[in-house]
Amino acid sequence: MKSMFLIASALSLLILACPSYGAPTDQPGHKSPAPGTNSDAASAMKDTTAGVVGKVSAEMTHSPKGFVTAAAISDMYEVEAGKIAAKRASSAALKEFAEHMVKAHSETTDKLKSILASNNISVTPPAHLDNRRQGMIDDLRGAKSEDFDHRYLTQQQAAHEEAKILMRGYAKDGDNASLKEFASDTLPAVEDHLAMVRKIEAEMKTASK
Repeated sequence: MKSMFLIASALSLLILACPSYGAPTDQPGHKSPAPGTNSDAASAMKDTTAGVVGKVSAEMTHSPKGFVTAAAISDMYEVEAGKIAAKRASSAALKEFAEHMVKAHSETTDKLKSILASNNISVTPPAHLDNRRQGMIDDLRGAKSEDFDHRYLTQQQAAHEEAKILMRGYAKDGDNASLKEFASDTLPAVEDHLAMVRKIEAEMKTASK
């Protein structure tokens, strides 16, 4: 009975420590730009740099703490970006994709939390976005309406390429068996999302000709 109480308490603490879908993921005290105030050229340069940094970082992530942190922040970014795109995207297909990202990455967050709790993995996921992903969210929030769809698609391609590297790498070389299985199970969904992004982008390019 005592052991069951301890397990329940540990699960409760873990759930409280992890951000829920509705919880604010911005860094404390952060103030984002107003819609339409960003330069698309400047945002494109920032996002390109962020994408390169992300891929390098993903390739070097093999510890449980590093993987959990990277996966959790990736999900936080995807959920927040999806919420923004569901409201701001001009393309109906992109809005639908964004809503799917919110649902899919919220489910991945739940699955990761469950694995941490059931396998006694003493790693607490971050509660807020890191500087890189906060900058990407700001690029979406501050984008002009006519630039938004392209900015979101560009970010989504880079983000899912990074996630693919992270999941594939940890599934192969990670330090924790349970997290390796999670990475292996998550990889096909990441690849599907990346294919969806590329398909939407191709369709939008064809429609604009």
